[in-house]
Amino acid sequence: MNFGLMFRPGHFPLPHMLACMKVAEDVGFDHVWFGDSHLIWHEVGPYLTAAAMSTTRMRVGPLVSNPVTRHPTVVASTLATLGQLFDGRAVLGVGRGDSAVRTLGLPPMKLVEFRDTVRLMRRLCRGEAAEVNGTAIRFAWLARPVPLLLAAYGPRVLELAGAEADGLILQLASPNVVGWAMGHARAGARAAGRTLDRFDVVAGAPTYVSADRDHALSRVRGFPATVSNHVKDLLRHYPPSELPADLVDGMERVAGYDYLRHGQPDAPHTKTVTDDMAERLTLIGTAAQIRAKIERLADAGVTQVCLYIGIVEPEFHFSTIETYGRDIIPHFR
Repeated sequence: MNFGLMFRPGHFPLPHMLACMKVAEDVGFDHVWFGDSHLIWHEVGPYLTAAAMSTTRMRVGPLVSNPVTRHPTVVASTLATLGQLFDGRAVLGVGRGDSAVRTLGLPPMKLVEFRDTVRLMRRLCRGEAAEVNGTAIRFAWLARPVPLLLAAYGPRVLELAGAEADGLILQLASPNVVGWAMGHARAGARAAGRTLDRFDVVAGAPTYVSADRDHALSRVRGFPATVSNHVKDLLRHYPPSELPADLVDGMERVAGYDYLRHGQPDAPHTKTVTDDMAERLTLIGTAAQIRAKIERLADAGVTQVCLYIGIVEPEFHFSTIETYGRDIIPHFR
């Protein structure tokens, strides 16, 4: 099991983030990710570069970029360049588009187009030849392949991840949902004649280490509201019976989502989020309770837990990272 951190660019001063990364690398974290939503947060590129320059072992990447606001060849070239410059320590997380596109009044990329785009980006990130608008292209300078991980919630995109990507990003920490998602990823792999050997599965979610359950819940309450947008999209195409209850239950009550307050725990759209919704999708509680849930995530197929640390008060960032390094990470090594 690997462990990562995710920051929102601009949410905290860069020196503070870099100090967190130093502590995280020292205690055994493997990845540092940055959200990519250029209107509500800072532009992600400088943060990826700063992170790569300030670490020696951790992989860096966006969680997640999209090929709507950025041309797919630019996304691929950015991460390939990082990998080339920093000992192959780049990883590309990509999705169809959420806050970065919705704040521009744009929809996520259609699935058929997204499939072709994923194939294009993955070929480029492996240093292979590809074709765009009838023109052959290739990063002739790329000597260090960059893995491409696909962010997904719905069955068809989960199957696409299994068929075409190097891994899967699930933005939740529900073992039941992970197990269901892996079934679809395996189906996609079988249809494509692939196996999922060395297939990375990231469970990304907020964490809050505390014996004070009520306070912990208050800090992670914004996350299920964020997930609700994806669930509502799914329910336009699938009956609830075809989706896991841990993903669907309660989501229809969340209304008036404000993307300018994306993921914030005290936004008005969080008022209808129940304790059960907040707890089942996140990693809260004592170190022992969190460790037990991560064991269930590992059993379901997760290979990396990524902690969305932005909801933790800054004065507790270092202690949270150190608690993971002391009481949780060694259990999985």
